[in-house]
Amino acid sequence: MPIPNDDVLCRFIRPGRGYWNPQTNEPLQRAFKQVDLSVWHQGRLHDNGVALHELLIENLSGYGQAHHTVQRYLEIAQSIAQEEGEPFQIQIEWRPNAVTEPWRQWRYAHVQVEVTAGPQDFPLEFRRRLAANAQAVVPPAQIDGSAC
Repeated sequence: MPIPNDDVLCRFIRPGRGYWNPQTNEPLQRAFKQVDLSVWHQGRLHDNGVALHELLIENLSGYGQAHHTVQRYLEIAQSIAQEEGEPFQIQIEWRPNAVTEPWRQWRYAHVQVEVTAGPQDFPLEFRRRLAANAQAVVPPAQIDGSAC
């Protein structure tokens, strides 16, 4: 089942140096450096009565958030491929089986952004644009039940 382009995905981002810019309180490109970028479908969680902050347990405790639509991910990837003149394509797919405990109870909302053509991992410019173009950002210090 495809994910609609206007659906919002949340990337949890580690607090601290190298992942958040302390001056602007925004994510840095390193926050998106992962093969098969793990994100969470905000709408599916909401439809099941789950707030994003409920997933911030164990090693995700204290993490911040960056939100993008599916369309934003795809547009950024397409623009990078056009500008670089090299193949770069992504797909955004449901990946419930990629979730480990204790997050398995929310696997119905797990999504991965995967490279299907081009480099093995996300190009630096793609990661930079994701960091700079989040539609919403929740810094680690602001996460509580009301912020999510």
